[in-house]
Amino acid sequence: MTRSPFDLRGKVALVTGGNRGIGLAMAEALAIAGADVAIWGTNAARNETVLAQLRQHGTRVSAAVVDVSDEAAVVAEMKALATQMGRIDTVVANAGIGVVPTPFTKQSLEQWRAVFAVNLEGAFLTLREAARHMQARAE
Repeated sequence: MTRSPFDLRGKVALVTGGNRGIGLAMAEALAIAGADVAIWGTNAARNETVLAQLRQHGTRVSAAVVDVSDEAAVVAEMKALATQMGRIDTVVANAGIGVVPTPFTKQSLEQWRAVFAVNLEGAFLTLREAARHMQARAE
């Protein structure tokens, strides 16, 4: 095993959109550095595949199907994650969508808003709930 320049043993990281692309790369790098890693993604099958991959690094891993644009889901899952892992130390708010399967000139306002709901509101909701947990833990 390659030695990591960072020692994150005992830390817990959440990566949204952690089941592919940049999110998966971040989740894997965090696990290699020793962090326990949770991923949130909207594809349950892909989450399970990634869990098997992350388990190879010997840290605790978990996954949940979470739509980060759903405030109630983010609040509930962040609480569940903090309970399950005991703490949350860092969050990579990576979840995002960029492609609406409709040409721009034919997109509805609803489709446009769906992109913003995930990319902007999802990052806000995720980071806010993690910060609330971190602040309460520090008090």
